[in-house]
Amino acid sequence: MKFRFCGGGDCPDWLLMQINTLSALSVEHFQELCEAVAQSILGTDLDYARMREIAKEASLDISEMKACLSGLNYTLKSGTRYGVAADELGAELQQLGLKSRHAARLTAVYSERRDALTAAAAGNLLRLAQPIKMNVSSTNTGVSMDFEVKDYSDQIKQTKFNMTKEQALLLLADLKTVQGKMKILTPE
Repeated sequence: MKFRFCGGGDCPDWLLMQINTLSALSVEHFQELCEAVAQSILGTDLDYARMREIAKEASLDISEMKACLSGLNYTLKSGTRYGVAADELGAELQQLGLKSRHAARLTAVYSERRDALTAAAAGNLLRLAQPIKMNVSSTNTGVSMDFEVKDYSDQIKQTKFNMTKEQALLLLADLKTVQGKMKILTPE
């Protein structure tokens, strides 16, 4: 079967195994894990001591707990990435074997934090090097471009290339199209 929260593809086998483990948890522990994972996606550190306590209470070893957290992380991030409605996410998880009470708790957490999760996903969606300086000059055959960018390790790198006039016009048209799409997608 195809699932929207998996990008319209099949559910990964490892996630199917985790859904079985997650269904075995008490509803209260499951909800606490969902909330902890949602908060970690939003930038809050996980309370590892509490995660160990839940693992002990649920008779899970640490690797099973990590796998459960990964499964919830994947589900929340993927549901957000593909714009899946909360009720649809819950229905798909139930089709995969998650108990209905568990699915209801996950969708409640997902619904409550959906805007924040979407904003966090958008912030991490595209990471580009930060431009420092750009020089463009006309040549006999087209355009010469020279960029200086700061990469993630704060090193400045220089890139030079040439384009024909036609290539430069196509690039400009594509950039304008992308800018228009980004304005539609980016909330003000």
